[in-house]
Amino acid sequence: MKTPSRIRLVTRGDDAGSCRSANLAIRDCYLRGILRNTSVLASAPAAVHAADVLRACEGLCIGLHACITAEWDELKWGPVLPARAVPSLVDKHGHFRATPTQIEQHGFDPDEVMAELAAQLALLRALKFNVEYMDCHMGFNWLPGLAERVAAFAAHEGLIYSPGGLARLPRATAQHDSPVAALCASLAAAQPGAYLCVTHPGYARADMRRLGHTRYRNVAVDRDWQRRMFMDKSILACCAAHAITPIRYVDLTARERRPSAKATA
Repeated sequence: MKTPSRIRLVTRGDDAGSCRSANLAIRDCYLRGILRNTSVLASAPAAVHAADVLRACEGLCIGLHACITAEWDELKWGPVLPARAVPSLVDKHGHFRATPTQIEQHGFDPDEVMAELAAQLALLRALKFNVEYMDCHMGFNWLPGLAERVAAFAAHEGLIYSPGGLARLPRATAQHDSPVAALCASLAAAQPGAYLCVTHPGYARADMRRLGHTRYRNVAVDRDWQRRMFMDKSILACCAAHAITPIRYVDLTARERRPSAKATA
């Protein structure tokens, strides 16, 4: 008899499309690990490669990683729409600004944001992605005038957005020798329920090493560990030992899918 799940774990890998090494890591975490959902940056340079790589991952739940920022010093990207169509969202080079705070300080047009999000979703669908959920890269939806509009956009497009029935895993209370061990400890300590675990899988290769800024230099090494957090043998063993089932957003119950109150706050 199959052991009932004690933990239902929505496992999400963000930043598909950012570079080829991210796309390959996300594919491998799905095929050989516990990853069940990935959020795709439609505006990033490797979005087409993501479609090519992930097309074979039947059953992987795809989300729009809605984006109006480009945080890295070296690797930059801009909108899907022509820069002239969203002038308040781009710098003099046609790139997104680095952070939501910079966007707020500069001033922006919420109508341009919503037009760009619609274009990003349309691009993913044109690339034959079956988009089932949406989240916001760098959490920009706190910007004035956006929270309710972004939530309404997701609802209109039939996308799961900010589900309120998911908890964050407890933090590991002791020191561990790796992020993999820390995640195993958190999973073992969690009470029964539905949880969300988000990582940014990658391989520490040349294209991943282009990601970074003055406050975050070890991106490639860090994201290589985040890949291991979803495919290391000890994680697979931990899930088996503690009755943990990795699930997709579409596997959530109707009640669990309901947007959290803060999604429109």
